[in-house]
Amino acid sequence: MVSPSNPDSLPRPIRFAAITCLVLAALTGWAAISEATELAHFFESRSRRMEAGSPMLLGNDPADFQRLLEAQYQALEPMREPRALLMGVLAIACAVVFVSAGRILKPHGMPRERIRMLLGRAAIAVAVLRTIDGAQWAVVARRTSNAVSQILIKRPEYQDPATAEMVSTVTQAMSLGLTVAGTALIAGTFALLGQFFRSDSVREALVTRDSPAADP
Repeated sequence: MVSPSNPDSLPRPIRFAAITCLVLAALTGWAAISEATELAHFFESRSRRMEAGSPMLLGNDPADFQRLLEAQYQALEPMREPRALLMGVLAIACAVVFVSAGRILKPHGMPRERIRMLLGRAAIAVAVLRTIDGAQWAVVARRTSNAVSQILIKRPEYQDPATAEMVSTVTQAMSLGLTVAGTALIAGTFALLGQFFRSDSVREALVTRDSPAADP
């Protein structure tokens, strides 16, 4: 008699959610590790980037790029130690999500129900940490947008006071808006994934697939 459910198969929504966890956790975790490493060597990193020169994004004046970098690092300097700690914890949480999602897809004999609970909690933790990350980065974005505004209003087309004021307002709004949107997208997705794996429907689906292994 053929078993009605293959213990190694997963419903498509669960498989898709697990793969999404893998991709998001890998990208978010790698970004957190990179920033934590840079913050751990804050002054060396700042000097290296200053010496590297402008990537030609703000025109031909290297001083503009230097001013932008200086504004960014001045905003980061007071929070470098707590932010480095935050990035380290975020990287660890992302690693837990990554490994747990991989075990949901390929349990290798481990009960998926226990992995599900760990994955749900870890994804929620990443959502909270990424929200804190976004709040900190909003401070940096605000300081950096002020520097960008000062660079832009030096151009001849923005010399009119009304135009300069509009450029400053739009630059700050765009910078803050992009930061908030990025935070909402990443943190919100992790929160949704965490709630999904904590749901009763997912629990029942995984318990059903654990049963054949438990009862040979």
